[in-house]
Amino acid sequence: MIDSTLQELWTIKDGIAKEHAYDLDELVHYLKEKYQPDVEAELSHVSPSKESESARRLRLQTPEKYNQA
Repeated sequence: MIDSTLQELWTIKDGIAKEHAYDLDELVHYLKEKYQPDVEAELSHVSPSKESESARRLRLQTPEKYNQA
């Protein structure tokens, strides 16, 4: 027996694939365009100073041989 939620997901997935002629490149392009704005919105609340502090801490924890640019 197939779970109804799983069946619905498969139906949606198959519909999206059909809309893009089952072309993987087209599908990837579509999904990137569709979800890229969401990623940018999620990151918009992070201040540059917090990002810099995280990067600095990571750099301090990384062995010296990997910190050479």
